[in-house]
Amino acid sequence: MAPPRALPVARLIGIGAGGLALAAIWGTYNVFMPLLLGDFVESRALRGAIMGLDNVVALLLIPLVGAWSDRVDGRWGRRLPFLLAGVPLAALTFAGLPWAATALWTLLALDVVFLLSITLYRAPLVALLPDHVAPPERAAGNGIITLMSAVGGVIALVWIAPAFDVARWLPFAGAAALALVALAVVLASAQPHPPYVEHGAVQDDAPVLGGLLRDLRGLAHPGHRGPALLLAGLFCCFFGFAAVEAQFSVVATETLGLSGGQAGRLLGAASAAFVVLALPAGFAARRVGELRVMRGGALLLAAALLLAAALLLVAALPPAAVLAACMTLAGAGWAFVLVPAYPLVANQGGRDRVGFFTGLYYLFGSGAAIVAPGLVGASMDAFGNRALFVAAAAALVVGVAVLAAAARHGVQGAREAPAEA
Repeated sequence: MAPPRALPVARLIGIGAGGLALAAIWGTYNVFMPLLLGDFVESRALRGAIMGLDNVVALLLIPLVGAWSDRVDGRWGRRLPFLLAGVPLAALTFAGLPWAATALWTLLALDVVFLLSITLYRAPLVALLPDHVAPPERAAGNGIITLMSAVGGVIALVWIAPAFDVARWLPFAGAAALALVALAVVLASAQPHPPYVEHGAVQDDAPVLGGLLRDLRGLAHPGHRGPALLLAGLFCCFFGFAAVEAQFSVVATETLGLSGGQAGRLLGAASAAFVVLALPAGFAARRVGELRVMRGGALLLAAALLLAAALLLVAALPPAAVLAACMTLAGAGWAFVLVPAYPLVANQGGRDRVGFFTGLYYLFGSGAAIVAPGLVGASMDAFGNRALFVAAAAALVVGVAVLAAAARHGVQGAREAPAEA
């Protein structure tokens, strides 16, 4: 038996700088894009639908980029060329979003370019983790990566977001500058040819799209029901969290009367809890299993959202303080869902399909982000803003049931995977 391999902590922290910047961008985007759209669109359902439609770009392209990065190899390896091309363009277009908000069509046009550029590097960035870490250590390694991402969320929501109240363009420019700095750190930390990527991992000559469609059909095979159920369960969990991310600033500004910057700080309570629990979540997943930890986290998150909906009915309680406490619990629950999620999905494909399953991970996540904001926004239009928390909690409970079914169909994580020689 091969000796255990040490976790490359310093290298993972450097790679995690990319996740930190990406989280800062998405944190800024999810808080303030609905407010930019609010200048032109009054309906919360339509606003959510527009944000969801933006993610169609990611749903269509991320799996293809992930599989494409399995095929590319050269001086910069498989993943880094995508970061070199995508990060600068994403930073430039993201910084320009508030300047494009002079008309709805200019805002949406630049938004599409931004999403195309960020899609170019999201899957390759995440695939750097399994490229550098042996399968038994990926859950713990993802704890480090996710901790860095959570720090990025805190930076965006606690320090960058309040600048929105000074000038709307400042948070976007700050997050874009952070992305450029992070790119330099990732390039200095990642190996172009890391140890856990086999040369020519995709051996067939079919086009990337053809291979993707073939493998998607394979997921429908009775013998592959476990991975299919795993992805379906993740879809439900991502649905609940994506709805809260996309519509929380609407609740904070419309129901609580807070400014955009204050809304960001309130959401930052969830990110702060995530930071505290990211590493414990990774080690808990390694000890007791990814699926168990994810189900427990989803239930905690659902309970926190239901508590928020219930306590908003009690006029004697200050709503902002109540939501801050509930969002802290929600962030804790989400840590135990998200930290084990990607390693569990990536390990379903072995070395030869890491890029493909990375793409599927983002495909299902983007699919949830497409439908959740609009559907939950419609319920908010019909039943009031508390419906956000009730609908999101219901999706999470369904996700727990589907993940339990995946466990019954034999889904295994890194903890159960055979050791490599």
